[in-house]
Amino acid sequence: MMPGIDLQGETEQSLVAALQQGRQEMLGKLYDAYAPTMMGVINRIVQQHELAEQVLQETFVAIWERIGIYDASKDRLLTWGLAIARGIALEAVKTNRYSPGTNPSDKQPALRATPDKNVPLQHNGIVKKDLCTLPPLEKKALELLYLQGRTCTETAGELNMTVDALRNIVKKAFTHLKAEKTA
Repeated sequence: MMPGIDLQGETEQSLVAALQQGRQEMLGKLYDAYAPTMMGVINRIVQQHELAEQVLQETFVAIWERIGIYDASKDRLLTWGLAIARGIALEAVKTNRYSPGTNPSDKQPALRATPDKNVPLQHNGIVKKDLCTLPPLEKKALELLYLQGRTCTETAGELNMTVDALRNIVKKAFTHLKAEKTA
């Protein structure tokens, strides 16, 4: 469990098991624990508060609908949820899917998160403060990819490097972030 995340007496494993059994009341516990963190990521992508709220709502709907495919051996629940939130937020901004006063359930079927085409962002549970200790190039690459939603090709072009070089920079950044979290 992450520091500051209160699952109200539940372990992440028991929460996942309850959600996978269809216990809707556990979605409230999940929301209470993870919504502030998810909203922080969403707000970095979506500038309008009302749109961010709609994206957050759709994120939890997507988590509920997809909990059956969640694999705890690959990612923590929060990391998986953040990848979903990021994907929905980026899609909402790119397609201008929502307008003020609309309800996401009135639209087409829910958007689904997909990791960036070239960088496996499902490994991200990062927030901007985590980037402060990274070398400048690693920090800039993650900011462009993760917080600003750029593609690998766009980011590589902006940083004047190849996509393969960018991938190596991102791998180093994740290695540094992981080392800091375990230290």
